[in-house]
Amino acid sequence: MNALRAGAVIASVGRPGLLADVMTDLDAQDHPFARKVISVPDHASLPPDLKDWTSVVGTRGAAAQRNAGIEAIAGEVDVLFFFDDDAVVRSDYISQSLAVFERHPCAVALTGRVLLDGAAHSAGEVSRERALAALAHSTTEPLTGATVRGRTLYGCNFAFRHDRVPDIRFDDRLPLYSWLEDHDLARRLMHHGHLLSAHDCVVVHRGASSGGRTNHVRLGYSQLMNPVHLARTGSFPLWLAAWEIFRPTVKNLAYAVVGDQASWRRQRVRGNALGVGDALRGRITPERILDL
Repeated sequence: MNALRAGAVIASVGRPGLLADVMTDLDAQDHPFARKVISVPDHASLPPDLKDWTSVVGTRGAAAQRNAGIEAIAGEVDVLFFFDDDAVVRSDYISQSLAVFERHPCAVALTGRVLLDGAAHSAGEVSRERALAALAHSTTEPLTGATVRGRTLYGCNFAFRHDRVPDIRFDDRLPLYSWLEDHDLARRLMHHGHLLSAHDCVVVHRGASSGGRTNHVRLGYSQLMNPVHLARTGSFPLWLAAWEIFRPTVKNLAYAVVGDQASWRRQRVRGNALGVGDALRGRITPERILDL
């Protein structure tokens, strides 16, 4: 058995059913966890059966909740795994990940192969039944051990060597949706080692509906302000911040004119515009979404 101690952190808000499903997947892994933590803002977000999971309650926002989870198990694990609450995880994901870290001592973090992604543009939500069928079929493929070096980690599933970077945390100045918090962490982890995409670490991202929780003005503001903030901290080079602003704002403008998305795209454009105004005045305030 791999000597590295694994820990899991899942941040969730108001989706106890989805959270229970991914907890079940992680309980069924063929390599045991040393610690498993769920981080939620309130008790209503907890599933009824916590089993052997530790719960951290009272913090809101993806970055802050993940940090609270890290603090709960800091120093007790070597590798920290992060999954979205709508991830469906193949039963050998942890063992394959730890094997990758053993084979590649220069690697500080990895992200897995996403078979299906309901969050991809126009893909649509993936049912749990379809996700499980896809994962079952993937087990018929031979293991390759293949990895590709990259510059990003996909927030729905990734891991990093906590024993190598025990002090690293998510930027909790990125509140609520914490837009780009995974990309920011990846950029900072690159200073400590390689980031890998691992073929044998397999997952499905359902892209489950948020249940109406999205405030599009707030998200639009974050799409503009968060890259500016990350450029100011030195995490993002200017070209990357510009690209991360250009990509969503152009899409918002294009779809705000006509079509099924027009109403909420216009709200995001409004948030984008508020972010431009603040940035031009030198107000680099990602936290302002709490007031919008």
